[in-house]
Amino acid sequence: FPVDNHHEVYLWQGWWPIENKITGSARICPASDRKSTMETVLQYCKGKNLKKSPPKSYLIYAGLEPLTFTNIFPNWEHREDIAEITEMDTEVSNQITLVEDVLAKLCKTIYPLADLLARPLPEGVDPLKLEIYLTDEDFEFALDMTRKEYNALPSWKQVNLKKTGGLF
Repeated sequence: FPVDNHHEVYLWQGWWPIENKITGSARICPASDRKSTMETVLQYCKGKNLKKSPPKSYLIYAGLEPLTFTNIFPNWEHREDIAEITEMDTEVSNQITLVEDVLAKLCKTIYPLADLLARPLPEGVDPLKLEIYLTDEDFEFALDMTRKEYNALPSWKQVNLKKTGGLF
């Protein structure tokens, strides 16, 4: 949810209750939704005052709200249970981050093979399509063929190749 205090704009990132710790139900909303929301907030900031530079926009997380945000709401009550849920998510490193910095990470399209073989995956990476984030050299190294050859294969063979290359 965006919140504008006339000096800066905050994008408050909510949370999901943990329903099943094993399946990881407490996930921050999907990267595509986050990306769209961040783009909207940045556009809002650009259009807010055309005579001045746009206000900064900050991403904040439920339970980890800074005082500059909570002071906007006179009756704000901190919830430690929500802070604990949010802190369990490895994507959350700071209480407040520039929206444009997080958006840049979500828009990244190329990753080294080592980053895609490691877990957790980088934020915004589709775990079912790891091969699309590889450079041509890493693609050929991991799958032992070119993209053109790979794309000509039936999907079941592509899946088997990804399993063999550790990209599944």
